[in-house]
Amino acid sequence: MVRNLSIAGLVVILLTLHGRALAAASLHNGAALLLRSHWREATGAGAFPACGANANPLPAGAWIERALRLNPQDERAWLLRGRAAWLAGRCDEALQDWERALSLNPQDRAAWTLYLAAEGKSLQPDPVTAEGVAAYFLFLGDRSQKAEAWEDARRWYTLAFSLHPTAAGARKLEALYLRLEQKERAVAVWEELVAHLPASDPDRWWALGRAAELSEQWERAALFYGEGARRSPAPYDFRMREGAACERLKDWARAEAAYRRAVEARPDLFWPYLSVGHMRRVQKDLEDALVWYRKAEALAPNRYEPKYWLGYAHYLREEYPAAEELLRAALERNPKHAWSAYYLAQTLYRQDRREEAVEWLREAIGLYQGKPWNWAVQLGDWLAGAGDKEGALIAYRQALEWKPGDEGIQAKIRALEE
Repeated sequence: MVRNLSIAGLVVILLTLHGRALAAASLHNGAALLLRSHWREATGAGAFPACGANANPLPAGAWIERALRLNPQDERAWLLRGRAAWLAGRCDEALQDWERALSLNPQDRAAWTLYLAAEGKSLQPDPVTAEGVAAYFLFLGDRSQKAEAWEDARRWYTLAFSLHPTAAGARKLEALYLRLEQKERAVAVWEELVAHLPASDPDRWWALGRAAELSEQWERAALFYGEGARRSPAPYDFRMREGAACERLKDWARAEAAYRRAVEARPDLFWPYLSVGHMRRVQKDLEDALVWYRKAEALAPNRYEPKYWLGYAHYLREEYPAAEELLRAALERNPKHAWSAYYLAQTLYRQDRREEAVEWLREAIGLYQGKPWNWAVQLGDWLAGAGDKEGALIAYRQALEWKPGDEGIQAKIRALEE
């Protein structure tokens, strides 16, 4: 009763000083301050509270009701009334309040965010508003994913995609589904995007290509990416994916042609030069591969990748001092690159620097993100050849742990033990 009297007194004062509209605005501002802490507390680590997260009566409710009596067209007051009803567990009432707010201001993104997050279905925003709200949902999804709240991330990304289907939104959903090992759902997202886009839109061909690629339909993927490249004003990504699909088909010449077109599209990037170099290398033209790898190095002298591939090409040509220099340079730029360490070990071994080679092979095994059982076997062979029986057994047993039951490894262990 005291609270009601104090509110009534406040209303009289506000009416005297400001009139009905400003008095209503002052009341809903006060209600917003009272409600804010309850909403944040109910939200917790997420981005939207569950309905009924705070079932206790909220003092802000009386302020909101007074504001609406003074000004029933106060859209912000309806928005706050919906929040209070949602926290109190009156879910349908909250949706009705947010619908009323939207009827007063159909472009209010805050109202749309609340309404759609609460799974309101009766209304849909106009395309411009939908795009803005979808961008906010993507932000919430990114935040949830960073916190490893995968289900929350899926929900926000799905809401964003349903509002405004785009390739950017599909990429986020794809990455999430692949992380959750749900490839079929990732494919379905791209297939759904196809249905929303005309044939003239390059993103439609990207969606077709990505769906085919995830389904391991490499020929279809290559064709779709190629068509997208022809329609796109920025064909680089299409050409790179087309080349990768052709590589899966082991169609080296066709892959090389796609990568050369990628070079034409983005001559400032080193990646397509490396890719052309790879195609020359797999077609046994190491001299030309070196030419393309050097072009990549010239564009990116501080990156480790061109130096690694240059070193690997020299290793294949049995030019071991040159390979060693380049592989060491790659490791200076990326000390955690396991393959640079591995081929440095091979290069040193072939220069009869066996002790250094052993240490670098150990380093490579430690850096590798996986279970390189075959590298461990080679380490065991090198140690056995050097007369280090115990070291060799340790390496072979590690290899057997990574590849249980392998008869070849077991035979090497028995030979040393006997």
